[in-house]
Amino acid sequence: MKAVLKLFGFGLATVLAAYAGDSPLADIRLELEQTRGEALQHEETRGASPRLTIVKHKLRDWVEAKLDGLPSDDNGDGEAVLALAAQLNEELKRERLFRSGGYGDDDDGRDFGGFLGPVVLEYRGREGYLVLQTAIEVTCGFDESAYLYRRQDGQWKRIWETEQNTYTKDRYKVQRIRAVLLSPPFNAPSPYVLTLGTEPWCSSNWHDLYVRLWKLGSSDEDSRLLLDESEWAFLGEHDIPVQGSIGREDALIEYTIGSIDGGVFSRESVLHYSLAPDAVKRIDPIALSPRDFVEEWLSEPWEQSRRWSQPSAHVVLRKVHHDTGPNEFIDPTRHCRTPDLWQVGLGSSDGEKPPVYYLIRWRPPYHFTMVGASPHSYPGCVEKDPGADEYRTLFPVQDWRE
Repeated sequence: MKAVLKLFGFGLATVLAAYAGDSPLADIRLELEQTRGEALQHEETRGASPRLTIVKHKLRDWVEAKLDGLPSDDNGDGEAVLALAAQLNEELKRERLFRSGGYGDDDDGRDFGGFLGPVVLEYRGREGYLVLQTAIEVTCGFDESAYLYRRQDGQWKRIWETEQNTYTKDRYKVQRIRAVLLSPPFNAPSPYVLTLGTEPWCSSNWHDLYVRLWKLGSSDEDSRLLLDESEWAFLGEHDIPVQGSIGREDALIEYTIGSIDGGVFSRESVLHYSLAPDAVKRIDPIALSPRDFVEEWLSEPWEQSRRWSQPSAHVVLRKVHHDTGPNEFIDPTRHCRTPDLWQVGLGSSDGEKPPVYYLIRWRPPYHFTMVGASPHSYPGCVEKDPGADEYRTLFPVQDWRE
């Protein structure tokens, strides 16, 4: 009952009174109308232009003006934050800033975006932070931004933000933000923040996936971007297409990408980084099976792959790494007489390229080293081991299974 009264009292007495006659929403509506009117001039950036930055900042500032009215939430239940988010979205809806129908069913019948998506406010009681996410519709998706706040001197102070504000064809990266993750200890003056995002579009399950990591400072100007990676990924394998976690000293991310062998189709990609104040470094695991390791080893620049190569074989392995070899696995993977060695073969059905057999050391749980490569199968590798390349994941896959 107390929670209900708290929600009701805050929602009606505090929030509604603060919203009366909000002129910033009229400014936002005007900018969005002009965005829609100019969309055809910016088809290469999906209707987006620098005007979107104006909308992003006006919307962000409008929300921030309401944060000071939030009561102290010492119990960490976040009810006041949820109430505020609901009231914000109700106001945006009343001002007709959301699309009134389905996509392609707006007032002028065009599919060029120019509307807002719902505001998302999340109170991280355990972490002591407030996360704000906003969205502006562009062609076939939403351009989403995120902001992080920490309570200081009785007010919520913005200490970090991520926005896409460069509106050129090659640099504008529209993304749906899938996760905003913070490193412990959460009361540290400068933790890390990890964001996972995917490119939205009207069709196909193949799109860019984005991984970005910052070292936070006392304000958004002090934050340092340490990692900015993107990769063409398959988003249709799991209900949650990218998962991640971040600790005091490392960050771990997993998602699905295409295999070099069209018959295999896809594989799990694993990114694991050690964290330092000024840099990140990729560390084990980089793969979860011998085949996946071979693919990852071949796809990375030699400067990276040599770290997972036996030093005594660097000369041979570097040459094989640089050559454009075959791209079809020779089934199955074989276990060798030496207990920690496996063999993976690559060939080509047209026979134009000679096969290559890779010798891999696999030590538990997922520490792989490229030991050798040869045009001939290794004599001691005869035991067929199809289970070596079975599907594995470092995260629980919460898919719906029939």
